[in-house]
Amino acid sequence: MQSDLSTAGTHKVPVDVPAPAAVSGQAEAFLARLGVAASDVQYPAPHRRLERWKYTPVQGILTAPLHHAEAEALPEGVPANPVPGLDAYCLVLVNGSVDLAASVLPVVEGLTLSFSTAVETQSEDWFSSVHAKIAPTGVRIDVAANVVVDRPLLVHEVFSGVDAAAFCSFQVDVARNAQLDLMHWVTSEGTSSGFASGSWQIRVGENAGLGMDCVQRDADGMHRLTYVDVDQAASSRFRIHTATISGGWVRNDLKIALNGKGADAVLHGAFLPVAQERVDNHTTVDHRAAHCTSSELYRGVLHDASSGVFNGKVFVRPDAQLTNAYQQSNNILASEKATMNAKPELEIYADDVQCSHGCTIGQLDADAMFYCQARGLDADQARALLVQAFIADVVHGLGHAELREEVMHLLAKRHGWQTEG
Repeated sequence: MQSDLSTAGTHKVPVDVPAPAAVSGQAEAFLARLGVAASDVQYPAPHRRLERWKYTPVQGILTAPLHHAEAEALPEGVPANPVPGLDAYCLVLVNGSVDLAASVLPVVEGLTLSFSTAVETQSEDWFSSVHAKIAPTGVRIDVAANVVVDRPLLVHEVFSGVDAAAFCSFQVDVARNAQLDLMHWVTSEGTSSGFASGSWQIRVGENAGLGMDCVQRDADGMHRLTYVDVDQAASSRFRIHTATISGGWVRNDLKIALNGKGADAVLHGAFLPVAQERVDNHTTVDHRAAHCTSSELYRGVLHDASSGVFNGKVFVRPDAQLTNAYQQSNNILASEKATMNAKPELEIYADDVQCSHGCTIGQLDADAMFYCQARGLDADQARALLVQAFIADVVHGLGHAELREEVMHLLAKRHGWQTEG
């Protein structure tokens, strides 16, 4: 769908640095367990000498005794629609297979869902190449020109199993002047462990709009890798908000190509890992046409010995004059053992632009803590109030009130927030 961003300007990003022998051996064993020939996979296995994988350890995936997850029905006790009170169409997948019995599919003229059909996949690194080999078919969502879908489409991806691997591929096409609100909610049961790989190939047509809310609620033993590749036409609007509630190892790779004049993209994310959880967010926004805008805001609160990564790149090509691009990563280390690596980047080849980026990593403001405690809150209540305020800009951007309320409810339950005196 998109061309190689490593040649956005004169800068080239090396993607073919050979992996050390030990990593290559682990990667070959990983492929063998999943029935994939090493010769069928492009690129070297990820390792720390590759810039995009420098801070993301993958040994836990490569060395796990994985097998392909089996197709199952929706597990008992897991609701098809995980958002109470939300009026939405619902598509349920369990271990990568569609569960039609649990789904509430739309009957809307101009909205078509196809299953087990050929979809586009993007091979841009080793893991995405593996995904393309294993899951060349998947779910296709098509919205015809001038159609405004009357309610959100919720894709609920459920994982169930131990040492299992599931691969889900999606292709979304929103045609000219059409509008769709899409939610992607992932759930894995508390005893689940393994690897889940997701690929989203998205086209947003001229003057079309797509809002995408992603909620990730995984078990401690899960590794989840999600690729989202978006191609935007002129005057199109794309918004993605990601709330990572839990998960042992989570990596989100987003690539947005603004191909037409006047396109607009918004990328927001919030994550609050605990224990030894890891959450990585990698974004690339490629401004290819004039008069386009992009806005990125990621906020993380890292507890215990958790870790996070934000690697955001904004490319502005020579023809992308009058670009307006904003990128910001703000992070709070709530523990002395927590770590955060952030690398905001701008690569600009046009001269009439407004671009800014920034990053902050620190602790909760001592004056704000004192202010809250002086008004009757204890230390735990004060911290909870300040953390909620810190992530509010992201959570409040979720597309529906019911979704915002459920995300805040789950975060409060997990972190024990009690802000009332």
